[in-house]
Amino acid sequence: MQHTKIKSYVYPAYGVASLGKVAVEVTLQLYLFDFYTRILGLEPVLAGLAFGIAIFWDAVSDLMVSAGLFAARSRGVRYTTTLWVGALLLAVTTVLLFSPTETGSKWYLFFHLLIAYVLVNTGMTLLDLPQSSLSAELSRKADERNKLLASRMGFGILGLAIGSALPGIYLATLQGEPTDAVVADSRSVSAWWLAILVILTGSLTAWFLRARETETDTAEHSKMPTLAEVWDLFKDRAFVDLLIAGVIAAVGRTVNAALALMYYRFVLELSEAQVTQFIFPIFTLSIVFSIPLWIRLSKSYGKRLPAYVAIGGLGLMGIIAYPILPPGLLWPPLLVSTIGGVLCGAVFLVDSLITDLIDSDEAATGKRKESLYFAVWKSGLKVARAIAFVTIGLGLQMMGLDLSLDVVSDSMQWGIVLLFGVLVGICFIVAGWFIRRADVSEPENSKQN
Repeated sequence: MQHTKIKSYVYPAYGVASLGKVAVEVTLQLYLFDFYTRILGLEPVLAGLAFGIAIFWDAVSDLMVSAGLFAARSRGVRYTTTLWVGALLLAVTTVLLFSPTETGSKWYLFFHLLIAYVLVNTGMTLLDLPQSSLSAELSRKADERNKLLASRMGFGILGLAIGSALPGIYLATLQGEPTDAVVADSRSVSAWWLAILVILTGSLTAWFLRARETETDTAEHSKMPTLAEVWDLFKDRAFVDLLIAGVIAAVGRTVNAALALMYYRFVLELSEAQVTQFIFPIFTLSIVFSIPLWIRLSKSYGKRLPAYVAIGGLGLMGIIAYPILPPGLLWPPLLVSTIGGVLCGAVFLVDSLITDLIDSDEAATGKRKESLYFAVWKSGLKVARAIAFVTIGLGLQMMGLDLSLDVVSDSMQWGIVLLFGVLVGICFIVAGWFIRRADVSEPENSKQN
């Protein structure tokens, strides 16, 4: 089916929902574990267990939402409608997640974290899966989809910058060394701002994409995939290679995010203000400015090669650089963050490869199954994150790391370095190798404008 050329406003309209969503996501990745363990005093093993259960539910809910989307679409419910409902749920539950009763017991904290995080992940799924599915439906042209995905990633990177910097900005307005109570307030205030941002950006995407979604909609919707069709995904070697790559990289990203503040605090002896006001922003800006580079390279060399080189190079850099960065100096981690940001800019090419697989499957079967593809893809990544969080909680508990201290032993520092630098680096190198293996055919219209 041929579609008219995408109007210019559709690109930012599609991507802007990621601004609020990713801002929440990165806040959870960077600050939530620290908030419940160091600030509120929940044991790392209990925090890791709550994280693992909530994220495992998130993986299961992807499949449930995917099935629900097929049923809802057959009854005329738009992706944009589901996306907006997800934005509302995500906004409300983000505030709830960062608002526990400070005098609660450890079991109260555990169940508050577990229930609130389950609801947050459900809202995230209701927002994220329709947005991912729209990338394959709004256009059948590879170049247009690349621009849609680049827009999504660009707004997502801005969200990453906002989510990572908000607590630090709040603390920067205060005088003196912040107490645990002040740090807790910074997280709570940030959650309210994030909730407003999620509602605003989700509403913009839902409103402005409505017309394009109506235009590209077909009279007959695909039926819900059968178990045989689900199994067929795992017979597709290219998809399996990309899925394995995504799962391994998800383990690396989870370990990296959970230990980032610990690495900069205990190993490099940098303050939270230095990390949130300098290192994180430089990293995110590097990603933003690198996106046009990766789009150009993908046109010249295809998508697989740039993605493989970038992700493998990111892993190699982490293995070499993080163990040798000198403590107390800001400019070396800033340099590493700049290079790392440029390499991370190629990640959106993997999502674009999946949309190419969806096109190939449609040519062979006559059915559009974008919801199924992205549900299986995202579920795999989330199961990997759940396992990684449980492992991190158990590992920190066994190490006996006291997060309330300002200084830890040399052996514990090296343990953090090996996890944050070497293990994460190996994950990215192996993930890059599987991306290189994935034999994804370039669509015939990849050069069309």
